[in-house]
Amino acid sequence: MASAASDQGGGLTWRVIFDEPASGARNMALDHALAMSAKRGDGVLRMYSWTSRTVSLGRHEPAKIVYDRSAADAAGIDFVRRPTGGRAVLHDAELTYGVVLPDRTHGGPKRVYSKIHEGLASGLNQFGVGAAVAAGGVVLAPDAGPCFQVPTAGEVVAGGQKLVGSAQVRIGNALLQHGSIILDGDQSELGRLNSTAGPVPAPATLRSLVGEVSTWDLAEAITGGLQDALGGEWNEGEYRSEELEEAEWLERERYGDDEWTWRR
Repeated sequence: MASAASDQGGGLTWRVIFDEPASGARNMALDHALAMSAKRGDGVLRMYSWTSRTVSLGRHEPAKIVYDRSAADAAGIDFVRRPTGGRAVLHDAELTYGVVLPDRTHGGPKRVYSKIHEGLASGLNQFGVGAAVAAGGVVLAPDAGPCFQVPTAGEVVAGGQKLVGSAQVRIGNALLQHGSIILDGDQSELGRLNSTAGPVPAPATLRSLVGEVSTWDLAEAITGGLQDALGGEWNEGEYRSEELEEAEWLERERYGDDEWTWRR
């Protein structure tokens, strides 16, 4: 993979991991482990999908008395709680990205959030999507319902609808930002599982905008857009042994634990 010229505040050495589909618990454990094991001067981009339909809950989102677990079980939908904040997302037909980098890169969390979304929009626009970073929007509380219900400022939209849902957290001296790039589907199942939510407006999807898109081609385009936005030197890579060990512990003790998932 070619290098990208570093820009002001960048200059990181980036590792790109194109991952196999995994469970919600495994995916969240890997993202968290990459942040916990982050090294100064390094960045990681992880691109992945999910082995089963899964609702990810924001770290502080109320869920215990909100979601119908019996209905979810009957529909074959799993739950996991993210290390990041934000609101619920149904992960199904999508490509998920995770970015880990030092917390002071590019001036800190807000600027990183913007630059990542600029890179995502740039990559998506290689397919003629017409994606843009929303200049305005509303700020919603953790209990305000599903993530794709309405765009907020700084998010990636197409035709006025949210196309990418992202969340961010600081873990030690690293930032983790991850999010869903919707290929297909309407998130409406969240409205049926959430007793407090009204009808969930359909998000923008790549299929509705441009038709079928290869997940591999999308991952390559997104990687290129993020290279341009974040700078530094980029190469495909693998997990380090300490990251996998940390992920195994996190999956077992936290993200695979029902008590953790349903503690709120």
